[in-house]
Amino acid sequence: MRAVALALLLAVVLLTPPPARAAEPDWAVALSHAREALARGDSAAARAGYVRADSILGGHPNLLVRLAAFAAHHGDRDEALGWLRQFAAMGLDRAIERDTSFASLAGDTAFTGLVGRIHAAAAPVARAKPAIELGDAALLTEDVVWDAPRQRFLVSSIHLRKVVAVDARGTLTEFAHAEGDSVWGFYALACDTTRGVLWATTAASPTSEGYLAADSGRTAVIAYDLARGRPLRRVELPRDGARHVLGDVTLAPDGTLYLTESLGGGVYRLAPGGARLDTIAPSGTFGSPQTPVLTPDRRRLLVPDYPRGIAVIELSTREVRWLPKPRSLASLGIDGLYRVEHRLIAIQNGPVPHRVLELTLDSGLTRIESWRVLDQASERLGEPNHGVIVGNDFWLIGDSGWDRVSEHDELVTPAGTELPVLLRLPLVR
Repeated sequence: MRAVALALLLAVVLLTPPPARAAEPDWAVALSHAREALARGDSAAARAGYVRADSILGGHPNLLVRLAAFAAHHGDRDEALGWLRQFAAMGLDRAIERDTSFASLAGDTAFTGLVGRIHAAAAPVARAKPAIELGDAALLTEDVVWDAPRQRFLVSSIHLRKVVAVDARGTLTEFAHAEGDSVWGFYALACDTTRGVLWATTAASPTSEGYLAADSGRTAVIAYDLARGRPLRRVELPRDGARHVLGDVTLAPDGTLYLTESLGGGVYRLAPGGARLDTIAPSGTFGSPQTPVLTPDRRRLLVPDYPRGIAVIELSTREVRWLPKPRSLASLGIDGLYRVEHRLIAIQNGPVPHRVLELTLDSGLTRIESWRVLDQASERLGEPNHGVIVGNDFWLIGDSGWDRVSEHDELVTPAGTELPVLLRLPLVR
């Protein structure tokens, strides 16, 4: 679930307040006040609202550009340049020079210098190397896991409704495919080699072949025999008439699953042997939660919320807060998130350029202290989404196909389309 749907989600932080039960909604209140102030012509109050929202979010690229445009429009050159310098420090690209809000700065050398710096920071950083092509551009690949006992990757396909196995030589075989009327495209995977189970989430969506509108809103998680690919059991999220996608999952050492709902905004837990999903954070808590990460003490769950940043859920109390970060880190648009000791590897496919980040946390994993780019805009990165750590390497999906999903959630695969690929990115410990 990317493309147009997630582009719209990026606008949530600027346009739509979250539900009342969402975590820390003060930023949305500040934005609402800013819009109301603009409507009545109170520029000072509008600016204060935007500044307040940005301070709560800890630096958000969309707000930084909006504040810069607001200042330029009101003739405050120095303030506009100050906000743009903060945006430039995030390393994201944007056609600032085409924005008519900055017309008053068009001939300003400081402005043109910042525009050049913004574009230069988006230059390719190619450290991830293509390793295994996945054979079919129509797969619409979503997740990848490593089955160590059998020395193979397992990759989920949303469009073709199957899971494929890929060995070290790049040979593809079918592991499992959707059977019956209650299994649809495959999204997230979790490989439990201790118990011999592959967990896979599935959801009814127009992006999958054979989609039936009557199934809209249905989503489930299925356990498969890891050796034989046979379905063992299935747990469905209860239907409520709204769209839901159990899009991402992580596995605890005791076999507990933690699942996030990329459409719907909830977080759930499936206990070992459980027959139902327990709610940790109800639907609407987040805009679009992605790959969760369990801390080593198993007390907290780190959840990247696509429109905003990385949240922390205290599992004992289910309290939600936000992981502090440097203002220079644009932490929106994170799809895949993985932990290596006190670092997080983040696949960021929301903003431009698409990139893989390394986020260094403090020893207690309570805040992000620094960040750096590991790979961005490289030749086969395309629109990346998920990955897996194998030894000292991070393997991730490049050219997943999500950039070819139309506004109607349908996959378009023209002739000559690049095949999805597994990229290998060495990690320095």
